[in-house]
Amino acid sequence: MKLPDFLIIGAMKSGTTTLYRDLLTNPAVYMPADKEPGHLCHDEVLTEQGTREYADLFRFAREDQCSGEASTNYSKIPRFNGVPERARKVCGERLRVFYIVREPVARIISHHYHMHAIGMFGPDINEEVRKQSILLDYTRYATQIVPWMDTFGEAQVRPLIFEEYIRHRRETIAEISGELGIAPRPELVDERSAYNRSDRKHGRPKMWQRLWATPVYRRYIQPRLPSGLRDRMRTLLYPKAPPRPAPPTPETVDYLIGELGEEMDRFQRVLGRSEPIWDLREVREKHTLQFERFTAAAND
Repeated sequence: MKLPDFLIIGAMKSGTTTLYRDLLTNPAVYMPADKEPGHLCHDEVLTEQGTREYADLFRFAREDQCSGEASTNYSKIPRFNGVPERARKVCGERLRVFYIVREPVARIISHHYHMHAIGMFGPDINEEVRKQSILLDYTRYATQIVPWMDTFGEAQVRPLIFEEYIRHRRETIAEISGELGIAPRPELVDERSAYNRSDRKHGRPKMWQRLWATPVYRRYIQPRLPSGLRDRMRTLLYPKAPPRPAPPTPETVDYLIGELGEEMDRFQRVLGRSEPIWDLREVREKHTLQFERFTAAAND
């Protein structure tokens, strides 16, 4: 029974799909075609049948491949609790964990747009960040990663900063490959590619949902479809996402920074960094400029 050697656990809308796809360029890596399987979120995975179903995701992995999976639900406290403990029981203490995060206000904006595009949130981010607790909860990076470090030890859990990863994409993938004990192939990474952008898709077309949900498709067809073909299918078949709503006002940006300030300080300490990960003055200026540009364009 083959189980994952590593996990990509989130954060949501922080580049997990890009990291997943970049790692998959290496022939020594196997990950299931179904990103976000999320089996470790539930106690059923601890049962004999549940473990077998989880292991079934990796049935096509060769013995010489390093296997893993990516599920952002694994860093969504308080919605899903106890995931690190389940992961240790099922996958063992040698599991490697990668947690990628993004400038917090930008992550929240992207998360809000994703939820709005699928009809779950209203268009006004200034209202939604005060109503929908998950927008802040999933951005509490220290809260999300510390349980993993407590369960597996700091040496087994690697935090990644999205902005740094994108600037040094091939180098980062080479480092991760080394940590996983496989020969790095950074030259296979296409640094120009961008994956899972919210404005390129909007839910799944209803006419195809029944087919894609069938056990035959998920077990036998999806795992054999090349990622490039799946991308083309998504482009052709998925409805286009709605226009982006107005960005948050400067007052809302200040509110978000105020709510997350202590958490960002704690995350900095967890990473052992002497300097802040994000310059909050630059964050304010960037998002204020975006709001001003959007407002000016809307008034033209």
